Amino acid sequence: MRQLLATLSAPLSGGVSRQLSRNTTVILAGYGVQLVTQMGWLLLAVRTLGPAGYGLFASLTAITIAASCFVGWGCDQLLIRAVSRDAGALRPWLGHSLGLITVTGVGLILLGMLVLPVLEVGRIGALPLFLVLVSDLVLARYANLCIAVFMATEQAWRQSAVTIIIGGCRLVAITAAALLPGVLTIQAWSGWYAGASMVAAVLCLGMTIREHGAPLPRWMGGHLAEGITFAAESAVQASARDLDKPIVLEVAGAEAAGLYAAAFRIVETLGMPVRALASATYARMFRLAHEDPGRCVAYANRLIPAAAAMAGLGGLALALAAGLLPLVFGERYAELPLVVRLTAVFPLFAGVYGIWADALSATGRQRHRLALVCVSLVLTMVLCWIGVTAQGLEGAALARVAVMGITAALAWAALPRRS
Repeated sequence: MRQLLATLSAPLSGGVSRQLSRNTTVILAGYGVQLVTQMGWLLLAVRTLGPAGYGLFASLTAITIAASCFVGWGCDQLLIRAVSRDAGALRPWLGHSLGLITVTGVGLILLGMLVLPVLEVGRIGALPLFLVLVSDLVLARYANLCIAVFMATEQAWRQSAVTIIIGGCRLVAITAAALLPGVLTIQAWSGWYAGASMVAAVLCLGMTIREHGAPLPRWMGGHLAEGITFAAESAVQASARDLDKPIVLEVAGAEAAGLYAAAFRIVETLGMPVRALASATYARMFRLAHEDPGRCVAYANRLIPAAAAMAGLGGLALALAAGLLPLVFGERYAELPLVVRLTAVFPLFAGVYGIWADALSATGRQRHRLALVCVSLVLTMVLCWIGVTAQGLEGAALARVAVMGITAALAWAALPRRS
C-alpha cells in the first residue's frame, strides 16, 4: 500500500500528495466495502432468481445501462471538469445536470417502452419493464451524478459513501425479497429493484445538497457537442461491456445467458480495486494534462504496474478457486467454473485499458477514446455472436476476453508521445 501511494503521489507537491494519498486510501476502503455488498447481491440474486431469471434481468439491465449514458448528455463528465477548475461552478452545474437528467431520462423511458417489448428481454412484462427503465434511466443517474460531484471536489469519504449506499440499498432489497416465502420471480424483483433505486437516489442527493447547498437552476450552454461526445463514448463503452449478454440471450437462451452474465459479474467485481485507483486519479489527470499532457501520460504509465498487480492477483485467485462456485451458487451453475477460468485474465486487460483511456480523455483525445470504444463494440458484437454460435458459452467468453486485450493495446498506441 505504501508503494502504491508513493506511485500515485510522485508527480505532485507535498500537500497535494498527502491529500491524494488519503483520498486513494479512502476510496480503496470504500471499494472494499462495495466489493462485499456486490458479492452479497450477486450471490443472492443468482441463487434466488436462477440462471434463467438472472440471465433475463442481466440482459435487460445491460441495455438500459447503455442507454442511460445518453441521459443528461454527458453532464456528469462536464461537471467534473468544470468544478475541478472552479469550485464556484458546482451549484449551477448541479442544477443544470439534474434538470437535463430528468428531461432526457423521461424521453428515453418512453422510447424504451416502445422498442424493448419486441426483443427477448421484453417478455419481462410492461410494468416490470417500466420500473427497471425508471430505475436505470433516472434514479440511478441521480445517484451517479452525486459521485461526479464528490469526484470533482475530491471528497473521497463522500464519494465512497455514495457507492456504498447504492450497493447497500440493492443488497438490502435482494435480502428482503429472498427471505419472503415462495419463489422470487423477475417480475416481483423489478419492484424491489425500483424501491432500492429510489431510496439510494434520495439518500445520495440529500447528502450532496447538505454538503454543497441546493442546486441552482441554470442552463449551462455552449457544451452540447462536447457533452454528447462524452455521452456517446460512455454509451458505446457500456454497450461494448454489456451488450454481449443480450446476444448470448438471443442465441443460446435465458439459462446460458444467466451463466455467462454471472461469470462476468464475478470477474468484473474482482476488478473493483483497479476502478478505485482510476476514480482516485481521474480528476488529477485533468489537472496534470492542463499543465503538460506529457506529464499526464507519464503519470498514467506509472499507475499501470499497480493496476496490473491488483487485477492479476485477483484473476489468479479466482481461477484457482473457481471450482468452489457451484457450492456457493447452487448445482444449477455446474458449468460456471470453466467460464470463469476462461475470463480470469479479463480484469487485467480492463484495468490497464481504463487507466490509459482516462489519460486519453484528460489530454484532449476524447475522440480517440470514442473511436477505440466503437471498435471494441463492433468487435464484441461480431466476435461474441460468432463465438456463442460456434462454441457456446466458452466461445463467447474467449471472444470477449480477446476484444478487451485488443482494446487495451490500441489505447496504449493512441496515447500522445510528446508534450
